Amino acid sequence: MTKIVILALDGEAIPLKEMKVTATQQFQEKDQSGQTSSTARAEQGIKAKELRISGVIPFSKPEILRRVFELGTATTSDGKMKVYRVANMTAQAIGFREATFSGQIDAPQLDGKMAWLVTFTLREFISVPEKKQARSDGKISSKVQGQAGGANATDGADESQKLSWFERNVLKPTDEALGKVVGGGNASA
Repeated sequence: MTKIVILALDGEAIPLKEMKVTATQQFQEKDQSGQTSSTARAEQGIKAKELRISGVIPFSKPEILRRVFELGTATTSDGKMKVYRVANMTAQAIGFREATFSGQIDAPQLDGKMAWLVTFTLREFISVPEKKQARSDGKISSKVQGQAGGANATDGADESQKLSWFERNVLKPTDEALGKVVGGGNASA
């Protein structure tokens, strides 16, 4: 009988029993009403999506618990937290592709069972709102302007390497087409 993989990080299955995956996204805002009854709020941005994962690991499989902790504490050669490609139905449904471990990993003993209830959170790495903000801050548009101004062609190559296939082949052409429509038919204006 084949097992159905519910969650995989960089292609490695995370074999938790009774796994639950919960997607969350926070919309940061600040109350602007002071002491009045106003409902005014100041938007402070859309935060990265998160996946909260919980599941059971039997005491007879301590190597699984050890591996979860190893994945959570893994770092790159320059000391930054490792970024994982996430394979999960919920993640796929919300466009959640890459993540780092966030917060903490909990593994208390389950009452009445010889098992741990493991919970951890994966936070989206370079979320869509971050990409949008980077574009609006001019990080990407400055490269395009620099290339048009006579800079060498490697700037454009760098930009295409940073964009995913979907961004390069779907979103960018759509954005350019909308720019022509919204901009009055002249994209260079």
